Amino acid sequence: MDEQQEQQYIKGFNSGYLLAKHEPTLAAQLTATPNEQNPYFKGLVSGKQEYDKEVREWAKGFSKG
Repeated sequence: MDEQQEQQYIKGFNSGYLLAKHEPTLAAQLTATPNEQNPYFKGLVSGKQEYDKEVREWAKGFSKG
């Protein structure tokens, strides 16, 4: 991945994370159709997945109590 693609991935990741946090329905719709060729889209999917993972980990803390 060259530097420009890496920057697109990072922007996508940040957008995906924020979308998942504030507009989860829209994030799910946007990431439903895969586009593995686009670094921004790959970042978008990864950002959404990261947010979802953090929420699951956070929720586990309540179920153990």
